[in-house]
Amino acid sequence: MSRDGKGAQGSAAAGAAPGTPPSGKPIPRGSVSAGAASGGASPEAPVPGGASLEGAAPGSAVFENAAPGRATGGRPFHGDRHARVRSASAARTRAVFLGAFLVFAIAFLFALCAGHVWSSPAEALRSIFGEGREKANLIYLWRLPRAVTAAAVGALLGLSGAVFQGIFRNPLAEPWLVGSSGGAAVGATLALLLPWPVSQEIVLPSLSFAGALGAAFLVLALARLSGSLDTATLLLAGIAVSAILTALRSFLMMTLSSDNLSLQVVMSWLMGSIQAPDGTRMTVFLCLSALVFALSLLMARPLDLLGLGESMAAAWGLNVRRAVVLGLILGSAAAALAVSAGGMVAFVGLAAPHVGRFLVGTRHRRLIPFSALAGAVLVTAADALARSLLPPGEIPLGLLTALAGGPFFLVLLAGRNRAT
Repeated sequence: MSRDGKGAQGSAAAGAAPGTPPSGKPIPRGSVSAGAASGGASPEAPVPGGASLEGAAPGSAVFENAAPGRATGGRPFHGDRHARVRSASAARTRAVFLGAFLVFAIAFLFALCAGHVWSSPAEALRSIFGEGREKANLIYLWRLPRAVTAAAVGALLGLSGAVFQGIFRNPLAEPWLVGSSGGAAVGATLALLLPWPVSQEIVLPSLSFAGALGAAFLVLALARLSGSLDTATLLLAGIAVSAILTALRSFLMMTLSSDNLSLQVVMSWLMGSIQAPDGTRMTVFLCLSALVFALSLLMARPLDLLGLGESMAAAWGLNVRRAVVLGLILGSAAAALAVSAGGMVAFVGLAAPHVGRFLVGTRHRRLIPFSALAGAVLVTAADALARSLLPPGEIPLGLLTALAGGPFFLVLLAGRNRAT
């Protein structure tokens, strides 16, 4: 071939469209071009939906959905490796949840067996299914409702702690530390000591909710007035509000209690004691708890966005003010329900979310249900120990959780100080 012919052929090849070989014949759709066979990606390679890979960034939906080996010379895309990592992470999360449910089943069975009169697991199961009449009343009519209530109280506390920590963007926030439990206790004290024209089953959770919500908003307002929502500010505001509420609660107990019996009832309740409702009250309590849990799951994405900061969350289209208000309402509702049924139970709302972050990560879609499950395990086991360690008496539930949660809180503070 002449030199001129070679030049014409080279110029034609240079001006050919991408995917056209030097011969000038187009490559059939679906085949691999020369550049793809040598390791380069070809925009002509077919991908699902007919989309083009040209200009697609790694990690995009078009790039990650492309079939392995297409336009890469047989080598998989990075998206395939990411998909494998996500699949392994999902499998691990399912295994963790399955293990947590197994631990909860063991703790629940232990709660059915523990007490002044111990029962074997076989006796407990037979009593639940209507056999073994000698202990059926003890287990089915008394221990089972109390174990269910303890599990619900723990789930509500773990849920409340996860929501408050997401709203405040602070891993040390929890219902007791931010004053929400103290506000609920003040409301419950008024419900127990004052005569009301309506049933106490309505007054107790209503006043507890009002007190918890007011305390949470007060702590948030004090922190915002100082111009910061960091750990120290929130802790100082929470401690100050809790101290004020404790003094107010003591004053109400001194002035409103008509006899020693009512004062003793309030004191026992304030130190933490599971009060299993019966009949309609149990149904209402469980339905409200399920409603708060379901609504909290809807807050998972807003809480994830708030973790990026208020400015970034607003840039992603989140109404920050509405999300914070809704989160405070849900966290306060959970704390109020827990306080109305279990009294003052400290540190469960702090420990459960931290266990969840360690095992399932920080995404609230997984963190919220796991925190509820971890809280249910903690309170169910602690309540079983509280009524079985010193028979025939009972140790207040709040004392056990404080003994276990106090050192846990100090370890968290020490870890944060070493990190900074």
